[in-house]
Amino acid sequence: MSVWVGLAVWCDGDRFWWRTGWDPERKRAIYTWHPAIEPERAARRIAFRYADLGADPPLEGRS
Repeated sequence: MSVWVGLAVWCDGDRFWWRTGWDPERKRAIYTWHPAIEPERAARRIAFRYADLGADPPLEGRS
């Protein structure tokens, strides 16, 4: 599910996954996860990430 520019969340049945940043040395995204058996806590963490992204203006090339 696309939540915000640069924030997509998906679930594989066991975990909710979302991107939290970029590793410039490895040139790849950094992801985090939360157990799917705790959807309320996962939603809270995702909401914090959403707030972080909403506070910063989008940068060109950021995804």
